[in-house]
Amino acid sequence: MPFRKSKSAKAAKAKEVVAEQVTDRTDDLVAALDAAREALARASAAAGRKGAELGAELGRQASDAADKLLPERAKQRKREAARRRNRRLMAGAAGLTLLGVAVSRLSGSKGAKDEGLQRHAGEPSGWVAESGGDAGPAPSAEVTQLHTNGAGGDPARTPPTT
Repeated sequence: MPFRKSKSAKAAKAKEVVAEQVTDRTDDLVAALDAAREALARASAAAGRKGAELGAELGRQASDAADKLLPERAKQRKREAARRRNRRLMAGAAGLTLLGVAVSRLSGSKGAKDEGLQRHAGEPSGWVAESGGDAGPAPSAEVTQLHTNGAGGDPARTPPTT
């Protein structure tokens, strides 16, 4: 009976065949599951975008309906929106003004020498006013009258004296 196979060998071969079938089915199911996950992710993203668009549209429609029912509230909301817009504009203008002031301070003025300012390397601020020797009030100066009666030295323009 050497040509006869034992029952255990047949059972082992059947077990291998079943294990191979299970592995094939499992691989197919995993591939199908991955494809389903990808499709679900794409559908969810598309629905999210569509839902956001629909939600925004519904929000606009609800706001329009509320404006028709409550016109005072609509006016108040528009005024508040205008205030917020103006506040942002003012904040931007203030920021630009401060930036301009900072740039002008850092760059220094063109007439700094005319104003009597000198640059000193040892000073912490860098700029020190020139001292004119006299820190008190300006001395009185003589005043020369340029025109006597507004006509100057031209006798033709001199008004008659009465």
